[in-house]
Amino acid sequence: MAACRRVALSLCVAALVAAAPAAAAIEVPYLSGHVNDTAAMIPAGARERIEGQLAAFEKATGAQVAVLTVPTLNGDPIEDYSIKVAQTWKLGRKGVDDGVLFLVARDDRKMRIEVGYGLEAKLTDGQCGRILDDVVRPAFKRGDFGGGIAAGVNAITGAIEGKAVPPPPPPGPQRIPAVPLPARLLGTLIFVVVIGVFSAVALFGKGCMGWFLYVFLMPFYAMFPIGLWGKPAALVFPVWLLGFPLAKLVLGKTALGKDFLASHPGLVTFAASSGRSGSGGGFSGGGFSGGGGSFGGGGASGSW
Repeated sequence: MAACRRVALSLCVAALVAAAPAAAAIEVPYLSGHVNDTAAMIPAGARERIEGQLAAFEKATGAQVAVLTVPTLNGDPIEDYSIKVAQTWKLGRKGVDDGVLFLVARDDRKMRIEVGYGLEAKLTDGQCGRILDDVVRPAFKRGDFGGGIAAGVNAITGAIEGKAVPPPPPPGPQRIPAVPLPARLLGTLIFVVVIGVFSAVALFGKGCMGWFLYVFLMPFYAMFPIGLWGKPAALVFPVWLLGFPLAKLVLGKTALGKDFLASHPGLVTFAASSGRSGSGGGFSGGGFSGGGGSFGGGGASGSW
């Protein structure tokens, strides 16, 4: 009896082990239409547009393109599951074999285009790879699953009609976040006061000090106005670059230029103290550390 129980237990364990992969395997869903969004990745409006597009495409060309999204593959290779779905659904016309399956596994972050025999010359492996990499993946990285699937469908149907696969979109310019108006006004006030004092010392100073400050202030006139007010403020720099030598030449011949700093000694003291406190990292109180800002330009991890 004990031997029989051990044999029966062994058979039960073997049966459970054998049944485990089958239980874990993902089933092929019912083919309910051209778009089968079982993972709820496509917004309702986009889903209806893609369904109408593929229905019209099938009516016009006879080729049958279907979209399937699933939550997960449960560890199965996407190639195995894709061909299983295509064969179960029997996409495309008999004898023509013009069916295409566009499969997306949400949680696994995997996707595949499965092509029937009759369309392999029109929708090649290389074209499928480019559609996934250059057309679908950029949208998926932005979290735009509906837009990515719609773009992939457009590229698939276009390739079947003989159109070239669209090239990847060029990377857009990184946008610098706009500085709020109160911050721009405050920054402008600080710039006018602090840089104005240094400019006055440079303009009315004697000897090498004035010309040293003239060169020293060039980066401030070149960067800060643009950072605060955009490209139109770039005119400030050439005004300083060309206007300073002319003003220096004219004022040097007048009594105002000769006596200005002597009658305003506080300007020199303020400039010297400001230079010491702000040396090494820009102006410490003006919010312009380094003269730049934060740029967002990030992506997403995973296979897309």
